[in-house]
Amino acid sequence: MKNLKDNDVTSMVDAKKNDLIRMDRRTFVKMAGAAAAALALGKGLGFDLIPTASAFSQSPGLIKFGQPLRGVFPLDSNGIPMAIPDGTLGMGGALHYKIEIEQYTDQLHPDLGFTTLRGYKPQNTLGGAVSQRHLGGIIVANRGTPIQITFTNMLSGAHPIPIDQTIMGANLGPNRADTHLHGGFVPWISDGGPHAWFDPNGGYGASVILPKAPKNIFKVLNPKLKPGQAEYYYPNDQSARMVWYHDHTWGITRMNAYVGIASAYIIRDTFEGNLRNLGLPDYIENGGHEIPIVIQDKIFVGQNILETDPTWTGLTNPGSLWYAHTYDTTRWEQGPAALAPLPDPSVIPEFFGDTMLANGTVFPEATVEARRYRFRILNACQARFLNLQLYVDDGSPDGITLNPKTFTPTNNQGPDFLVLGTEGGFLPKPLLVSSNVTFNSKTLSGSLITAPAERWDLIVDFSGFAGQKIILYNDAPAPFPGGDPLNDYFPGAPNNPTQPVPGFGPNTRQIMRFKVVPATSKDSVLRITPGTDLTAGNDPLPVKLGNTTPPIPVTRTLTLNETFDAYGRLFQLLGTDVSVAQGFGRGYMDPTTETITLDPTTGKKDEVWQIVNLTGDTHPIHFHLVNVQIISRQPFNVNSYNGGAPTFTGPARPPDPNERGWKETVRMNPGEVTTVYIPFKLPTVPFTVPPSPRTGGNEYVWHCHILEHEEHDMMRPLVVT
Repeated sequence: MKNLKDNDVTSMVDAKKNDLIRMDRRTFVKMAGAAAAALALGKGLGFDLIPTASAFSQSPGLIKFGQPLRGVFPLDSNGIPMAIPDGTLGMGGALHYKIEIEQYTDQLHPDLGFTTLRGYKPQNTLGGAVSQRHLGGIIVANRGTPIQITFTNMLSGAHPIPIDQTIMGANLGPNRADTHLHGGFVPWISDGGPHAWFDPNGGYGASVILPKAPKNIFKVLNPKLKPGQAEYYYPNDQSARMVWYHDHTWGITRMNAYVGIASAYIIRDTFEGNLRNLGLPDYIENGGHEIPIVIQDKIFVGQNILETDPTWTGLTNPGSLWYAHTYDTTRWEQGPAALAPLPDPSVIPEFFGDTMLANGTVFPEATVEARRYRFRILNACQARFLNLQLYVDDGSPDGITLNPKTFTPTNNQGPDFLVLGTEGGFLPKPLLVSSNVTFNSKTLSGSLITAPAERWDLIVDFSGFAGQKIILYNDAPAPFPGGDPLNDYFPGAPNNPTQPVPGFGPNTRQIMRFKVVPATSKDSVLRITPGTDLTAGNDPLPVKLGNTTPPIPVTRTLTLNETFDAYGRLFQLLGTDVSVAQGFGRGYMDPTTETITLDPTTGKKDEVWQIVNLTGDTHPIHFHLVNVQIISRQPFNVNSYNGGAPTFTGPARPPDPNERGWKETVRMNPGEVTTVYIPFKLPTVPFTVPPSPRTGGNEYVWHCHILEHEEHDMMRPLVVT
């Protein structure tokens, strides 16, 4: 049923889309392996696949480790711009920034043509950076010092990627933008929910338009806003951590993120600053040995794209971004279809690229000294999970030599990871993690399993590796955890027709390489160990570590579901434990079921959510507004589940050691019930926050951060009153 309060729906076609989706299937999904028979290897340097059954493209063969990892300008003259305040003040004395959202070109590999991207361009930058760069606009904020940003939408023309108009909201225009501070504790009018979009011509989404003065949620903060602008207020009332900001526009989030509308946002505090006295490397903005690493996977247009993909309507110049635009039934299962034929462009279940990027550069190499570094790692892939490992380059043509039977590295191990924190800030204690643990399909474990949107705060010590090269390696299956060989690219990959030359891409096993040179100065002594107490650096955890019993009764039982849409395409949904229209799944536009009423005295409400995964995928579930504490994961009988309390088939287990702090993106595995503790409250701000014109109350969302799942249609309203 359509939410009648929403006025973004502009046609009867849109109104019906949300109702043509209930063909329930609550069994695990297996990716079809027959696709290999439909593909033939291309020849030459491009290594382009020539499809015979459907259009699927592969990137040219790009040499690995032939360009430097981009740092931050001005420390790196070709680096990523960092935004700084414009010298004016916003609400309550907030530091004010001006950032434009533009289309531009950037060269992401020396052997590629320039790539057309969209992204953030700050008007004021550290060091006066002029050139726009992929992932530009990094912001460094301090706890307790709010910032306010005027975003100006400068987009025009066609979107670089073909857009499926059958997805709700997609027909409202290709040049809309909507900024979400992912992990931010912010008022709903600055959360960047899907319906808070704005276009360059003064158009706004349904969550923006207020029934009375000031008529626009953004003008609560800035009455002088011009058409095409939006205003956001970030309190920064959070402990030290790396969050990030990215697009969240209804119907085109996955496309806007893919073409580059994202950047990092780092929050500092006094506790973190004092850790430098214990050997924590100094901050990047001070020229210290701290390196953010944003990881993505993409596919690039090669030569003769219209010969290999005749229905491609995106940009055709070599180096442009390519994105899967047909629902290939040899790759993905198709169910009963009420509508036919399949559209082109069409949404797909997940997008997996064949070429890895770090900081917007393809297969880069970072020169590091034989000393200690702090890495701030973000998985910004559309759907690809990572299992991050470090191995010494063995000098072979590909740098990694695999066991021919197990396809696991035989290389020497690189330095271990000292994990300080996650996206929710510092862990209670650091955790030393071996860097050579390959993926275990039985326990779904490895060195650092990292879902899309998850982050790590790590220390890596290269002091014992001078003169060597260290490869950042990944062997997580895609999709996770079942995997499909068509999405796993490396020389000699079994059952994948794409066979790159060693030393070249496509390759999803190798992300980047570190070249270790002698240290130019002596490193300080590191006094941060696995025994160091970091609890003062974050909010207290409500549940004692290791306790799998919730301290309060379960508030809600919710479900993760997979079915088929009206075209027979795989279709993911969140839901309750009450069946609707043959299943439990509900669409984003269905009436709100997760409404949280805060205590009028304390302004708080604690809940325990029990989330039942009825699908074959691990879903990284992201919660807006709040951080959560994982209490347990527990196997249950999927086939017998019929709503209500699940039938458990094994004991509950606590979260993984590297998850035993606050989280806002939680991996929820197939066949398991994940239980989380959620403390709800709203931020304190120096202005009156109006209720949402769509939902009433304070409008947020929770959703899967596999972006293709999120928009089709694994997202639900979260309303706090």
